[in-house]
Amino acid sequence: RRLRSGGGTNLNDALIEAIRQKPADGMLPIVLFLTDGLPTVGVRGEVAIREGVKKANIHKRRIFTFGVGYDVNAPLLTHLADNSRAISTFVMPKEDVEVKVSQVYRRLFGPMLADPKLAVFDAKGKLTTRRVKDVLPRHLPDLFEGDKLVLLGRYYDETPLRLQLKGQFRGKARTFKFEFKLDKATTKNSFVPRLWASRKIALLVDEIRAAGADGGINASVLVAKAKDDPKLKELVDEIVRLSTEFGILTEYTAFLAKEGTDLTRRDQVLREANFNFAGRAQGTRFGQGAVNQEYNGTMMRSQMRLNRRNDFLDQNMNRVQTALVQQVNDRAFFQRGNRWVDGRAINAKNGARPDETVTIGSPEFMKLLDTLAKANRQGTLSMRGEILLRVGDRNILVRK
Repeated sequence: RRLRSGGGTNLNDALIEAIRQKPADGMLPIVLFLTDGLPTVGVRGEVAIREGVKKANIHKRRIFTFGVGYDVNAPLLTHLADNSRAISTFVMPKEDVEVKVSQVYRRLFGPMLADPKLAVFDAKGKLTTRRVKDVLPRHLPDLFEGDKLVLLGRYYDETPLRLQLKGQFRGKARTFKFEFKLDKATTKNSFVPRLWASRKIALLVDEIRAAGADGGINASVLVAKAKDDPKLKELVDEIVRLSTEFGILTEYTAFLAKEGTDLTRRDQVLREANFNFAGRAQGTRFGQGAVNQEYNGTMMRSQMRLNRRNDFLDQNMNRVQTALVQQVNDRAFFQRGNRWVDGRAINAKNGARPDETVTIGSPEFMKLLDTLAKANRQGTLSMRGEILLRVGDRNILVRK
């Protein structure tokens, strides 16, 4: 086709033209897609572009997207990359485009494992879908030289579990097998569920963010609709629950760490969370305040180590962190005055009210210490001030 410069940004047609071409035999089909503007010509709707590209990508090309500057539809570029086993990259105004592109290009040697697929088998070697759920990432990426793949998920039953990872290496099938003895699980590995929770929160945020395509709904409507929309309510509820249980904050839920936030008032907490998700996650699609969200989301989706300070980039691209949330063993604690409150107590039906109060050095305290030590949770008593612990189905307040 003859290409002409018309002064606008026809993102849809350019991308469709790039992915429709038949790839060379034996080569991994890849597109490096770079844009510095919002779609202004041709198909401009975010949903229409997403669906059109999905339908046209019959060769399963990996779409590595590059957003240059802030005048780009950030969630759209992330979606196109993530759903094609690729990654999105954003180039800030003062950064060198060539450097950013070359960094990605140098990674694309290989790949070492293409089209990876995961299968789960029970202790008898039978294929099963009932032993694990919520495995993240949902779309397994191609693995290039130097890449690491960390899969996180939830399991049921303590009988041995076998995983099988299959893929292609230079046209030949490769298979890797792993076996897990789940009865050996301890709180020493408490970082694993916390990493999973970070990725799960990122996934839930992506779902809410995707609902804001082509205008979404405004904050006041979201707050009202959350009461009647089971799906929306489920997403926000689950994010808040995971955030308090694991002590994981995002730019949308950072208010949970503030002293003035009454975490026992679930209705108020959800109302503020709804407002933040509507105004930021759904409403902000381009500009600096949209790009920062993609940076934060990408970090959480691929997280391999704990983010104990809960640091993230705010809408002005400044790094923010908090010391008012502590992650100890497999628990998370929120500071309220001189008291540290167990996140699981917040999520309990009776709220963060103590059922029992014990004083350090008392017989009741020694009994509590023994109980915690057996579960390898004695570290939860190391914080200064009062500590409200969730032990079994009771809230116990420890006073120094």
